[in-house]
Formats: sequence, C-alpha cells, structure tokens
Amino acid sequence: MVERTESELKEKINYGLELFYKDVLEKKDIRHFFFGLTLQKLIEDYHLYKSMVMTKPERYYKEMVMQTAPSAVQIKAPQFDEILITFQNNLRTAGFLKSEIPKLSVHILEVIEETRAQKADAESPKVWKAFEVNNQIISDFYNANRCDARVEKNGDIYASRGFLYPFWTRVSLDTKQIIFIGQAFATSSFTPAEEFQALCDSINAKVTHQNFTIRETPNGRVLFARHSFSYANGLPVRMLLRAAKQFASSFEAAINMDANQLFVKKVS
Repeated sequence: MVERTESELKEKINYGLELFYKDVLEKKDIRHFFFGLTLQKLIEDYHLYKSMVMTKPERYYKEMVMQTAPSAVQIKAPQFDEILITFQNNLRTAGFLKSEIPKLSVHILEVIEETRAQKADAESPKVWKAFEVNNQIISDFYNANRCDARVEKNGDIYASRGFLYPFWTRVSLDTKQIIFIGQAFATSSFTPAEEFQALCDSINAKVTHQNFTIRETPNGRVLFARHSFSYANGLPVRMLLRAAKQFASSFEAAINMDANQLFVKKVS
C-alpha cells in the first residue's frame, strides 16, 4: 500500500487529469467528451464532489464500467471504453500503481460525468446550494424519483419503496453533511452475540465497500451501517440519488447473506 500525504495525492491526481484532458483533446474520435469543459473545471469539481462517490463492489472495477451521465449526454459505448483506457494509461504515467488505477479511474470518471451533465443542464442546474439543503427537500426529491419517503419526528428521512433496502437519510445542518443510515433489527433477543458478530464479520469480508457493525439499541441488536459526505460545496442531486441507491444496494447485499434469518429482512 502506497502512503501519500493529502497534498501529494492531490498533486498526482491533478497531473493525471491534465494528461487525460490533453490526450483526449488530441484524439478526433473522442475529443467531444470534453466539449465546453476546461481542465480547471474538471479538477475543481473532482475535489468538490469526490466524497459523494460511493465505493463499489470489487467486481465492478473488473467488469464493464457503465456511464453514469444522463442518456442525453452519454457517448457511444466503444468511445467510452476508449476514454476509460486512455484515462487509466494517463494515471499510470502520472505514477499511480496498477492496483490503484481501476478504482481511482472509475471514481474520478463518475465526477467527470456529473460535470458533463451539469454543462448540459443549461438554465436548470441540478445542484442545490448548501443553504437550500434540508430534510424536506430531500424527501420531496426522493418521492419525485419514484421512491417513497417521509420525514420522521426526529427529522430523519425514511425511504422505503423505490430502494433495494429501506434506510434513513440525515441532514446535519451544523456540519453540512448528508448521512445515510441502515439498520436491520434482530429477530430474537435470545440469539448469542457471537452469532451476530460472526455474520457481521462475514459480511465485512465480502461486502468490502461498506463497513457493518453490530449495535445494541433499546429495541435489541441491529446490523448497522452508515455513510456520510459533505454538501458544504453544494449537492449535485444526481450524485445524491446514485449514492443513496448504492448504499441501499450494499445493505441488501449484506442482509441477503443472513441465511439463518438473524435479522428482519425489511422494516416498514
């Protein structure tokens, strides 16, 4: 594992993006990928929104990487494949290790796809300013995207149908953070703690893109996971919905490993 300071990592990423930008613009068949975008904008957006990109299952980085931009701004599949290969070669030139490149390239490209989509938004940008973000606007947004959501008494947004597994979204106005919270409640209070922990350890060994723990609550033990990111620099709604769906998907993957039904499969 390579240890770098935050400033060293930022410098190397910026250099990799610079190589990538120049390389793409020199290739006639893919130069339109950066139409109307500057290198400065790409670098700026990556560092603003990188915390919103959810880590994927390891297999995702080894299989065909899908475009995340809206269909209106997507390019042809062979061209996107060339974009990905070009970027990975540029990251190698920038000094990243072979083992680092698949995940890093996919994560950076996800933010680049958002930047491209924002360029196409024209007069209707889909990025909320930090002062606009609150629990009601997120609840309304989920509902507008065919996901049942409600604001509960404590202010958390509970989202049920429309996601692979129900979860809560918390808006921390003080710290300007969005926090996803997933919980699965134990089916019995008599199950030994060791069984819960063994399942949790197995989940963490296989669902490596999300950290799960066993927590004691007034209502008994729960399988617990959370993910947070900052919206201090604005909140791109496409990335919010994508992250929410990926969080719910990872929790469903975890609960599907519960062959002995130690936890309730769904909560209502």
